[in-house]
Amino acid sequence: MVNRGRLTGALLVVVLAAGVFLAGYGIGQRAVVARSADDQGFALLRELLVQVRKEFLTPIPEASKLFDGAARGMLDALGDPYTRYMDARVFKEFSQDAQGYFFGVGIFIDIRDRHLIVVQPIEGTPAHRAGLRAGDRILRINEVPTEGMALQEAVTRIRGPAGTKVTLRIGRAGLTNDVEITRARVQIVTVQGPGALEPAVRKELSDARLGYVRVLTFNEQTPKEVGSALDRVTREGARGLILDLRSNGGGLLGAATQVADRFVADGRPVVHVVDRDGRRKTDRAGPGAKLTLPVVVLVNEFTASASEILAGALRDSAGAALVGQRTFGKGVIQTLIPLTGGGAAAVTTAKYLTPAGQDIHGKGIMPEVAAGDRLEGKAEAEMDRIQAQQLRRGIAVLKQRAAQRR
Repeated sequence: MVNRGRLTGALLVVVLAAGVFLAGYGIGQRAVVARSADDQGFALLRELLVQVRKEFLTPIPEASKLFDGAARGMLDALGDPYTRYMDARVFKEFSQDAQGYFFGVGIFIDIRDRHLIVVQPIEGTPAHRAGLRAGDRILRINEVPTEGMALQEAVTRIRGPAGTKVTLRIGRAGLTNDVEITRARVQIVTVQGPGALEPAVRKELSDARLGYVRVLTFNEQTPKEVGSALDRVTREGARGLILDLRSNGGGLLGAATQVADRFVADGRPVVHVVDRDGRRKTDRAGPGAKLTLPVVVLVNEFTASASEILAGALRDSAGAALVGQRTFGKGVIQTLIPLTGGGAAAVTTAKYLTPAGQDIHGKGIMPEVAAGDRLEGKAEAEMDRIQAQQLRRGIAVLKQRAAQRR
């Protein structure tokens, strides 16, 4: 997730002159030590490069590949699965994601407990046709184990030109299976309406005059697509809205806050961003048309990152009710830093709090109304039953809220 703006401590007042001198001296000493450590590190890399060029058995790759590897290793050493280096090719793929398409198998993935998991297969893609499901663990990619693998490395290994194949070893309910999938160009549809639901559910929504909008991910197209869907809901005279964020793995922070602007009143907080020094910057909703209907937000254990920001904003600042299961719990923000050579680094630079001040990282958001069960490890028929149960519960809660507004 990319931080869309610049991040905006404690102030220690020292009275004794000796204290001022010692504090200043200590800071100066740390700076000298840091510079010395940096010099040693750069010297180490230079020495390694010289020796590898001189002694390595086979012809070495061009220097840019070696430096890419060093940059990747530097960020991997931080131990943060969300901080990563992207070379020029990977950064291009990342940029395509933001624009709404990519070349691959058609899954959203994330990392849980050092394991790569499928957050959601995109309907109609090769992965969806191959039977991949939310909660599947990807154990190997073309015989390369994924435990401890950086997220972006996994994405790069899974993606590739249309028509080529990739083999994924999938773990599900204690069993493993190798699945060969042919890659294709995947167009990301970020918003769905009630047309994707069962006919009986569509009729129930229509009879009760309730709108339904599902957001699958957050990219540059999402605010416009959500806006169009909300305009349709308003034109049809809906009395309430189901906003479905289940299995939405996140995306661009700016896209999520723009969507929140359609629900949250002007000036109300959408999200608080806290930097490493504890400084807090509050992103507030702006003016413009607002949807003032009762809203129920559906969430589950794969509702993550930007979608958690939106869920928290609607709960805390727009009075929406959350229905489903505890969310994923990714409460940190990455800043995208373009680098020499066409690559970039996504660096975790801040955490976010919901408008009510809740830190959800590693904890998730607990919905007010628990419904269904966790999807991970369930058979397909059971997953369908759970999701249908959550939707029915959400509709019941929304009906009640809509009736109270009469």
